[in-house]
Amino acid sequence: MSKTLFDDIKKSLVELDDVKVKELIQKALEEGVSPMEIIEKALRPAMVEIGDKFEQGEYFLAELVVAGDIFKEVMDEIIVPELRKRGGEVSKLGTVVIGTVRGDLHDIGKSIVASMLSAAGFEVVDLGVDVPPEKFVEAVKKHNADIVGMSALLTTTMLEMK
Repeated sequence: MSKTLFDDIKKSLVELDDVKVKELIQKALEEGVSPMEIIEKALRPAMVEIGDKFEQGEYFLAELVVAGDIFKEVMDEIIVPELRKRGGEVSKLGTVVIGTVRGDLHDIGKSIVASMLSAAGFEVVDLGVDVPPEKFVEAVKKHNADIVGMSALLTTTMLEMK
């Protein structure tokens, strides 16, 4: 596949054009491109660029939220199902329990990480936001988790990670 299609997917995500991103990803898949290659050569670089734009003050929280939502939709609706279709089941590398700690309702970063882990072959148990410590412990035991991911954007909620 040409580098141009990867660049177009990346550009569309950076420009927050969800319809075009989905169309271009479908086109790439129809051309035989692997879902993982789309992640590595288009989606991940786009999210890095979006993060850079946020750091430079070119993008604000609203753009970050929209980009995260588009990324999550693409992963959940297209990439992960395509990985399963092509490989039967996504190989399970381990189980990850992930959530945003009690008192924090932010989930953009957590959702992106959960989608990437799922696409990479991990079984992801997403507990959502505002999760008390007891729920993390309960989920780890119930799912025999190999990894626990705790997210906190607010400095006031970071103490919940202890």
